[in-house]
Amino acid sequence: MPARGFEWFVAWRHLRGRPARLPRTLFVGVGLSILGLAAVLVASQWTAKLSSSADLFLPYRQLRLLGYVKTAGVVSAGLGALLVYLGVLFSRFTVFTAFSIFGVFLGTAAPIVALSVMSGFESDLKGKIRGWKADLVVESDGETPFVNWRPLLSEIAALPNVEGVTPFLEAELMIRSGNTPAGIVLRGIEPSSAARVLDLGRHLKEGDMRDLQPAARPDDQVEHVEPAPLPEALVHPDGSADGKSADDAEPDVDSEGDDVGAGDIFPRGARVITRSPLGVETPAVFLGEELFSRTLRLFVGDGVDIVCPLCGVGPSGPMPQSRPFRVAGHFKSGMYEYDSKLAYVHLSEAQRFLHMPGEITGIDVRTRRAEDARGVADLLAAKLGTGYRVRTWEDLNRALFLALRLEKIAMFIALAFIALVASFSIVSNLFMLVTEKGREVAILKGMGATNGGIRRVFLLEGLYIGLLGSVFGALVGVAACLLMETYGLPLPSDIYYIDQLPVVMRPVEVLGISGVALALAILAAVYPAQLASRLRPVEGLRYE
Repeated sequence: MPARGFEWFVAWRHLRGRPARLPRTLFVGVGLSILGLAAVLVASQWTAKLSSSADLFLPYRQLRLLGYVKTAGVVSAGLGALLVYLGVLFSRFTVFTAFSIFGVFLGTAAPIVALSVMSGFESDLKGKIRGWKADLVVESDGETPFVNWRPLLSEIAALPNVEGVTPFLEAELMIRSGNTPAGIVLRGIEPSSAARVLDLGRHLKEGDMRDLQPAARPDDQVEHVEPAPLPEALVHPDGSADGKSADDAEPDVDSEGDDVGAGDIFPRGARVITRSPLGVETPAVFLGEELFSRTLRLFVGDGVDIVCPLCGVGPSGPMPQSRPFRVAGHFKSGMYEYDSKLAYVHLSEAQRFLHMPGEITGIDVRTRRAEDARGVADLLAAKLGTGYRVRTWEDLNRALFLALRLEKIAMFIALAFIALVASFSIVSNLFMLVTEKGREVAILKGMGATNGGIRRVFLLEGLYIGLLGSVFGALVGVAACLLMETYGLPLPSDIYYIDQLPVVMRPVEVLGISGVALALAILAAVYPAQLASRLRPVEGLRYE
């Protein structure tokens, strides 16, 4: 047998325990895993059935109970997998070696799951920010109003990697329903172009983007109006719609007990319009879900007043000005900050209300991919020159994503202590092996083994422990993430503002965590290996 192969064999033999019966831990783990997976599958099927039901009032309690069952199933399957792995270790290795491998296993699996969940939150947050604030924003430098923006839209849309552009006008105002006020961020948009940039249309719970279109006003100029033809009933030669004379006409009266349903008054698809006393249609507004249902407690079609503190002009200077709006719909973005503050109106209505005719705050730009935003921003900044400011979604949310990045680093360091504790277990285990195998080391040296060969034997023992722990830890961590990604781990949306735990695995993170755990295991074996290599044969055989 080659010398190197002999070293691998000796290292493996040192770690192996005596053949033993399969422990009960293994059977308990298998049972828990099967029970957990069955619970997840059954709960997922029933959830899909209830969610696809045509009933307007879904059985909320049943859905919530199924969510708890699914969570319990995931926990049971995970715990069962741990027990199965621990049972296999106890049946194949010594007790101390089994605990050392299990420590490296936990130090690998736990960070993979935790960082994948945090990456999921980060990805979910990025998607929501991109959907509601676009990939980059072009604004005026603040010294001059943003007025000549129509030609700029065409120039930006012609750039490579640009999918859509839309103007917007933004202002911080107040909204009032009855005696309940709230602060809002009013955004005036053009619905046709905003649909290609923002996710507003896809997240409307009630209403349609076409509802934001402004109606004609008394002061709007009209070139020519064709008179509508008179109804047939008004020009009937006999004076009535059915040809009867006025004396023979009888009124149509519903029989007793006939009810007029809501569909007779407002047919399906009809649009209820609120008008001011002058006959002008009240402009429409879309409100965030928190603002709509919890703060102001509104219904679609209700009227609200939007107040601008300094838009009016009085004898003593600026004064508040309010204007009625009609709630045409409400949306749920998935972010509390947006759902509690944002209100959308048509751009022309915002310009008229804020007394800013033809002006905008900026231009939202959607790129093909989030990674293209920086390149398009640099190209735009060079093309537009001075007078404009171009910022990407990363620039607008730099502090938020920096905090998330620091949080991930802190989480990784905290969970890396699991692998660090496991490395101390490896050190103690190898110290015990050096003591127990002193006679074998002395015999090997007496047969001609070098100090380097003995050192490699104990380093290989650390490598074995690290490989068995990190590889299986990575496999179980990835499997747990795939399980949560496929079936979902439900969360109470009223608390966490998301329906289920988001999971995004990144190969770099998985490989990095596994590599760190393996490196710690090998480093933990360095000092015991050095100590074993210094052992003299006479000392090893003295008491034999």
